[in-house]
Parts: sequence; structure tokens; C-alpha cells
Amino acid sequence: MTGRKPFLDALVAALGAQDVVVSCLGANARWLPHMNVTVPVFALCDSMSAAVPLALGIALSRPERHVIALEGDGSLLMSPNVLATAAAARPANLTIVLWVNGHYESSGGQALPAAPVDWAALARASGIASVETVGEPAGLAPALDRARRSAGPAVLVLPIAFDPAEQIPPYSERPEEIRTRFSLGVNLTLLKGNERG
Repeated sequence: MTGRKPFLDALVAALGAQDVVVSCLGANARWLPHMNVTVPVFALCDSMSAAVPLALGIALSRPERHVIALEGDGSLLMSPNVLATAAAARPANLTIVLWVNGHYESSGGQALPAAPVDWAALARASGIASVETVGEPAGLAPALDRARRSAGPAVLVLPIAFDPAEQIPPYSERPEEIRTRFSLGVNLTLLKGNERG
């Protein structure tokens, strides 16, 4: 099983000009400021299970953008009802990328409860029709393309290896810096789009 960083590298490489990324707390939010991400990113520092609701709100209010929510299995386990909420709202411009490693990585790597959750089945049972499990980083870009073409929200499940020795960077931005950078990024790309039009 592949670790987090190769999947994250593949995701960043597959981002398009109209994409917006909302990252849950934890490793993804800590890695992204250290990567060459060319689209607006809102990284949640201290809020579990909030990535999907926040991304859903952005997707509904900005239909011209494709919003990608990066969520962890431990975080989603706290509030799985957000999948049903996304399914009911039916935004075609929302993709949820679920990182599944069976651990609460942000708080020290504690194992999730031993319940064998089938994440893809849970998403489908919540009413999301476009659900795909991606086992290798090379499969992420084509899966993301298919998700972008779906008629409603999509979920991509990424089973990844938990590595307790992974050298995850510390948080490098304060919440107000994250907010300001995200606002500037969204407004800048909107201005560029208007100039092309």
C-alpha cells in the first residue's frame, strides 16, 4: 500500500485552473503550504469533519469552480452525515477525496475504532452515485477527471499506508494567514477569468 505523499503529489499535479482545494486538519493541511499548488487552498488547522461542509458551501456559492475536499477517515467518522447532505444538495462541482489510513494521525496516530467501515459503500448508501476507490497514485488524475464529469458530487477513496515515522511538516501558517491567502487566490483567479472573457 502506498503512503500519503505520492498521492498528494499526484493530486497537486492533476489540479486544474478552476479547482479550489479545501483540506481537513492534519498531514494534508501541513504538507500543502510546502508544495507548488497553483490553485486556492483553504487548510483547516483545528477543525475535524469540517472540510466537506465548507467545501459544499463553496461549491454551491461558486458553481464556476470545482471544489475538492480533502478529508481523512478519522475526521469523517466523526460526522458521516455530511455525505448525505452533499448528496441531497447535488453539486456537480464537488469532489470529496477521502484519505483512509485507519488512524487519527493529527492527534498522535491513534488507531480508529476497529469497526470495518466500507467507505465506498457508505458514500453510495448516503446517495452519492459517483464513487471510486483509487489504489495507486497514477490512477488519481484519471479518476479526478471522471469525478469532474459526474452529474452530482463525487467521492474518491484513497487507501493509504499509515507511516508513524513520516516526517510531516509542522503547521506553518496562522488561521488569519490561511484565510487571507485563500481570499486573494480566489479573487485573483476570478480576475484572470474575467480578463480572458
